Amino acid sequence: MPPRARRQLLIGLDAMEWSLVRRWADEGKMPAFRRLLEGGAHAELASTAATLPDTVWSAIYSGANPANSKKYFYVQYDPARCDLQMLDDDAINVTPFWEYLSAAGRRVCVLDVPKFKLSRGINGIQVTNWGAHATKTARASYPAGLLAEIGQRFGPHPVGDCDAVDENPQSLWKLRRRILEGVELRGELTRYLMEREDWDVFFVGFSETHCAGHHFWHFLDETHPRHDPTDKYGLADTVESIYRAIDRQVGEILDFAGPETRCLVFAGHGMGPIWHASWNLPEILDLLGFGTAVAKPADPAQSARRAHVNPWRVLKMVLPGRFQYAVKAMLPKSIQNELIFRWYAGSRDWKGRRAIAVPNNDSVGAVRVLVEGRDRDGVVPPAEYRKVCEAIAAGLRELYDPRSGRKVVRQITLIHDEYHGPFLNGLPDLTVLWEQSFAWDEIASPAVGRLRIRRQDGRSGSHAPRGFLLAHGYGENPGEELPGAKLYDIAPTVLAAAGVDPPRAMEGRPLFSRAAAV
Repeated sequence: MPPRARRQLLIGLDAMEWSLVRRWADEGKMPAFRRLLEGGAHAELASTAATLPDTVWSAIYSGANPANSKKYFYVQYDPARCDLQMLDDDAINVTPFWEYLSAAGRRVCVLDVPKFKLSRGINGIQVTNWGAHATKTARASYPAGLLAEIGQRFGPHPVGDCDAVDENPQSLWKLRRRILEGVELRGELTRYLMEREDWDVFFVGFSETHCAGHHFWHFLDETHPRHDPTDKYGLADTVESIYRAIDRQVGEILDFAGPETRCLVFAGHGMGPIWHASWNLPEILDLLGFGTAVAKPADPAQSARRAHVNPWRVLKMVLPGRFQYAVKAMLPKSIQNELIFRWYAGSRDWKGRRAIAVPNNDSVGAVRVLVEGRDRDGVVPPAEYRKVCEAIAAGLRELYDPRSGRKVVRQITLIHDEYHGPFLNGLPDLTVLWEQSFAWDEIASPAVGRLRIRRQDGRSGSHAPRGFLLAHGYGENPGEELPGAKLYDIAPTVLAAAGVDPPRAMEGRPLFSRAAAV
């Protein structure tokens, strides 16, 4: 019988920004991360966040691209009805790496990792949605009594739904306190289960970085138009304080695991300012000639006109978050869903259009071409599909900021060129990664004219398309950089290190040799 492989500790960090980690580690403010950087290997990870940001976790778990899952976002276009539908995490129908480990007899502990349901067959323990951010799955555990035990010993996670938090400083101060309490509580729970359970692979997710980036980015970013250099509310150090709190917990968890335990610390995407025109894609597509009626654009040299605004988004901006969520809880589920659909897409009068904007995470806009035979109200012949996609992409690439002259589109992806799998035809056809390296609130092009983009989100931070990985104990050289690494590589790396052959369904590769891993 082969010897038992060394244990692995996996720490997933939800939307933790790599540039901030590097800066604060170099400055000595994050000593645990600095120790990992100097003593182990590191990599920047190519991420699905550049196209479909909500798929980063399923890509990490499965080692496969988003076309292998029915769900890419919680609000999705349904081609059979030419309308929107709601999907929970049960629709993420991929096999996570911990189920392969379980089948091979390895004992696993999976603690509160985001955006995934409770596994049916697991050799060990699992907790879902205790304090994960924006997870559309049931709060549950295996064994079933574990969640109640955690509640009795540690209580609920203190953050709750941070999307319900208002912009006023008092609410943000309370959120800051709850996030810091959540970081510490998560660390305590992790060490408690690490000590109590027998495990070969322990995987814990920290979601607190996600809420921190969304709500406190402008307090940190001195270039942000909403930044207050006087820091009159004392919130400028919030993101740094939360990152340093996580560093302390990571350091304590690593020390608790011991020097013989291999460790992977990773994030599937980062965080940055929220500059985009995703909510204005319907009007842009009309002006480019892909809607039912083409509006005549003004000369880009003339003054900007206001872009059309979905009134449901304006209403959400005006009403306090707590009031919205309180009213929502009293409504039937069907009405709740319809309000969300209107918030994303207005009235959805799509008949006769060649292309429509469909929901995706706001930092990346998404476009669906309505194709005959594929979409219920499709009007584009299949033979013209590629031509239409390329024409839309060309029109979007022309968009620029009229004040600076800089392009506002960073990357256009034709999804059928990027991904493959059984659910490919359910994905958008194009995605638009907006430029987030500078502030802009206008767009212009010869076809579109000049449009002023109204702010339609209370948050100041959004997802950035860069992930990272830190590895220790896998046979790496100190300070080694791993070129060309992807999200898909994490799952096969964990399996190979545990002495389990990665299945063919995984598109990634083990980042370290089997000889070093086992």
